Amino acid sequence: MAGLSFAAIDVETANSSRGSICAVGVTVVREGRRLATHSWLCRPPAALNFFSPHNIRVHGITAAMVEDRPPFGAHWNEIVQAVDGLPLVAHNAGFDSSAIREACTQSGIIAPDWDFSCSLAMSRRHLDLESYRLPSVADALGIELLTHHDAAADAAASAEIVLALAAQTGARSLGELERTGYLRPPRRRETPRSPRADRPVRNYSFPREELVMPEVSGTDPAHALYGHTIVFTGNLASLTRQQAWDAIAACGATPARNVTRRTTALVIGDSFVGDDPAAFTTTKARRVHQLRNRGQHIDVIDEQRLLVLLERDAGGASDAWVFTHAYPARQPDSVDLDRYGPTG
Repeated sequence: MAGLSFAAIDVETANSSRGSICAVGVTVVREGRRLATHSWLCRPPAALNFFSPHNIRVHGITAAMVEDRPPFGAHWNEIVQAVDGLPLVAHNAGFDSSAIREACTQSGIIAPDWDFSCSLAMSRRHLDLESYRLPSVADALGIELLTHHDAAADAAASAEIVLALAAQTGARSLGELERTGYLRPPRRRETPRSPRADRPVRNYSFPREELVMPEVSGTDPAHALYGHTIVFTGNLASLTRQQAWDAIAACGATPARNVTRRTTALVIGDSFVGDDPAAFTTTKARRVHQLRNRGQHIDVIDEQRLLVLLERDAGGASDAWVFTHAYPARQPDSVDLDRYGPTG
């Protein structure tokens, strides 16, 4: 393994946007010897600085844990110094390399032209496993990985995988590990999926006829949402999709499945905060961003602001919704959220 020098890198993200990096780990290997592991916790770039419940469940990093940390861009020079011009390795390098490029772009940094190799692809070439996820490969090679999705631990494990494969094969460079061996296709499932008809169906949407605004007592034509056509994307923490659709219909809005030219508002869940659809990576958010650029007025509402407009019936005897805020009469051309709720 003499001459085998590289830096293994791993990033963790705060939400579904790849550039929302909140942790970075780098392990340095020179001449076949693992020398040091560095790690940084950071705030994601400003436009992507929100934490999805799903991502928190994966890596355990919360907004509170990084609120006093410097942003990703402030750590960039330290990361570059740790890499020190070495070729890069990551397990599923396509994700980590694109995350770094996006985080750099969002931070106003020129993205580096780094040479990435993938320890996952190397593992598929040289090992015959049921799974090539990092914990599975590490276990197969006898590599300790105590805290998966800890950026430092994952970077170290990726480095050790490369070193173990090089030792097994006699490879003297990353290129040899990438070229030799057989790239194994994904294994087919031994147990076939059940027929589609037998799978449980998650009913997040109404049948078409139920999308019509219901005749609910208390619906106010002057309500801030009255007359709007509203689409939801991402999961809300406080409401199911069905409850959210019921709620907005009760105040005069029309729930819709997809973003079209009739859409006037998009509600974004997954703990998103803000009003920029470009900061949220779903098809619906991208479509809203495109239509806005073409001149269509579409408001973006995060969950906090939506809840300001909605108030659950305190009696709790039924699933009815009551809206007690007093709103001035207005046309449904925009949702004036600054008037009806906090912006933080």
